[in-house]
Amino acid sequence: MFASSRTAPPVPRALATLVAIVALVAAACGNASTTNPPASTAATAAPTTAASAPESSGGESPASSTAAYTGPPVTIRYSIWGDPQEITNQKAIADAFHVANPSITVDVDVSDWDAYWDKLQTGLAGGAAPDVFAMDGPLFPDYQARDVLLNLKTYIDRDGYDLTHLADQGVKDFTTSDGGQYGLPRDLNTIALFYNKAKFDEAGIPYPDDSWDWTKLVDTAKQLTKSDGGKTSQWGFYTETTDMENYWSELVWQNGGDIMAPDNKTTVLDTDQAAGGIQFLQDLIWKDKVMPDPAVSAETGDAFEQGQAAMAANGSWNVATFDAAGFDYGVAPLPSGPAGRFTSVNPTGAVVFKGSKAPDAAWEFVKYLASPAAQQQLMTLKASIPVNKEVLAGPFSSSWDGAKVFADSLSYAKLKPSFKGYDEFTTTLQNELDTNVFNAANKTAKDALASVVPQLNALLAQQ
Repeated sequence: MFASSRTAPPVPRALATLVAIVALVAAACGNASTTNPPASTAATAAPTTAASAPESSGGESPASSTAAYTGPPVTIRYSIWGDPQEITNQKAIADAFHVANPSITVDVDVSDWDAYWDKLQTGLAGGAAPDVFAMDGPLFPDYQARDVLLNLKTYIDRDGYDLTHLADQGVKDFTTSDGGQYGLPRDLNTIALFYNKAKFDEAGIPYPDDSWDWTKLVDTAKQLTKSDGGKTSQWGFYTETTDMENYWSELVWQNGGDIMAPDNKTTVLDTDQAAGGIQFLQDLIWKDKVMPDPAVSAETGDAFEQGQAAMAANGSWNVATFDAAGFDYGVAPLPSGPAGRFTSVNPTGAVVFKGSKAPDAAWEFVKYLASPAAQQQLMTLKASIPVNKEVLAGPFSSSWDGAKVFADSLSYAKLKPSFKGYDEFTTTLQNELDTNVFNAANKTAKDALASVVPQLNALLAQQ
């Protein structure tokens, strides 16, 4: 997931419209004869990459993936969300893939976050969606349940494709309970603690490290918060409150709570542990006064990026943005809570449209996106974490100061919740938290959650 995708909560405005067009798409897909690999393709394919290159079957080299496609020349469409830098990067990946696979041309289409989902709905409604498109992990269950994605399990089995070469959390997010695999992860994002080195140096405070806990965070943030004429001129801490991913889900986990029951059929936010995590964030704003409230942030933007905050809990997608801001910063693990240290991980996957007329070619491209060659190209954006373990542990971890913190964070990361009905659930929940907990301290976190949890469980019961 790229930087520009995270400027707003991941709630595609048009997702609800997909329900109305499922029957049409399903009918079209049901008539497509190419939604599963033809027997002739499997029979004539060259030896699998798992056999020919066992050291890198989960992240094939461009050369090793060439032999797998034996079909006629074809052009496939690949759609993602992103910005101009990302389209340049992704086109370079597509061009390299074409060099290795001359029979397959990839047209890359990039839109901003909202426009991306709107265009996708239109394509699905007309049975003309892109052959390959990016999928946000939390939204995957809704799309998979609507029968618009191709199950890649047959291809994986045919090619002996080794999923263990990819980050476990990323693979899991696109796996169904019946063993289906409806996408491969393309990249990951986690949350860490960014800090402005100059502000710490000026105050004579040692930089954050993995010994920090909640108490240390609050104490240091208080020391780094400054006032001028009764107005705060520097904040000790900043984070976004409009999406669980940026910090409040981590605080829930760090306090021993959780968001969803294991079966995802009910929420468990109405516990003291969950409420305590969210209360900690409310207190940073309204009690400790070390963090700007959302109204202030709406006017000034990201306080850390603007040089107005000494620390920020934020995502790996912001690295290039903070580089461009022009100040020296560091990255440390999130401080531990009473129940330990946790961060969230949110995978972006590459999925194949079930109605694609070129599923074999689409599969080859999906594999390539997770290959070491493509992953090293992707990591030059500094907008996400590679999903290929070979690249993650090697080139990425040493690519810049702070990269290893993000790579290591996967060892204590929990998947951002992903379930059917995610869109409406999170909209309802976040509206309550924004109105009564973060934008104003109208309610304690416990009271706000007690009032909204019955609504949330009613929504989940409808899925």
